[in-house]
Amino acid sequence: MNELGPLVETFAGIEPWRGTCTDGCIANFLGVMTAREFIVRHHPSNTPRERADGTVEVRLPRVEDGEPFFEFAALYKAVRAARDRFVMVELGGGYAARAVDTYRALKNLNPMPCQLVIVEAEATHFEWAKRHLEVNGIDPRDHWLIKAAVSVDSDPKLFMRGAGLYYNGIVKPGEINTIVDEIIKVNNTDQALRNLMTAGRCGMQIPYHSAAGRDLFDFEFVSTIPLADILAPLPHVDLMDIDIQGAEDTAIEPAMDFLNRRVKRVHIGTHGPDIHSGLWELFFVNEWVCEFDYAPFGRHATPWGEFETMDGILHFSNPRL
Repeated sequence: MNELGPLVETFAGIEPWRGTCTDGCIANFLGVMTAREFIVRHHPSNTPRERADGTVEVRLPRVEDGEPFFEFAALYKAVRAARDRFVMVELGGGYAARAVDTYRALKNLNPMPCQLVIVEAEATHFEWAKRHLEVNGIDPRDHWLIKAAVSVDSDPKLFMRGAGLYYNGIVKPGEINTIVDEIIKVNNTDQALRNLMTAGRCGMQIPYHSAAGRDLFDFEFVSTIPLADILAPLPHVDLMDIDIQGAEDTAIEPAMDFLNRRVKRVHIGTHGPDIHSGLWELFFVNEWVCEFDYAPFGRHATPWGEFETMDGILHFSNPRL
């Protein structure tokens, strides 16, 4: 577990992309173009630098990058091990950053047919995902984009709506009273109720406090889908990337039978120490191999550098497959 030496050596041997960025975009070391609009509040996975000739080059991932390094490590492991047809599922897809990175890595390192499954509930991010695919030469119509939140059932759930903020998630029951109190403070209770009854959303910007600070969100009811329903049509999955803002513990467990039989690798961003340890135990009991384990909200030292985590990092491989 946490054997980083071979990964560091492998990344050191990769030739990073160099070239000219698409207008309004930045590039990462794979050559993936990302609209600057998408990352105003989100640190990019790599920072490009301009050369004297006007072209751009991007350095390779480093351990001290923290979470982005391990995301690239996860997709590299999955891509190199793939055979015949590659399938990736990205839950909490945002603008599909990890799916597009994986697609490009596959084309560069191990070309084969590819199926992407991207699940995202926030309306603006869902449209951005389509744009991100298209800008990088991927036709969304050839893949499966699901506008929904991952949950334990298919009942509509109240969801945080905020474009460019990537900790949107299903509103937990204990948070409802806080949101209602904020609506009452601005004397908009009647309007919020009318909007919810007619359009399924509050239709106003409401303060929300989190570990990331204070931001404004609208709140709307969104469709939900159980993880088992996502996996049911897929004979195999090479990589499942999960970043669903605190719902990972409740969403994964009911689908473990599907994961055991069909999913080769799972990379999870965990949101809280209890969720992190609970998921580690769940996969251990189901006889998965843990390859990365770094707790959330910590500072971690390695021979190749130190890094901090806000989300925890768990990466499991399935020895059955």
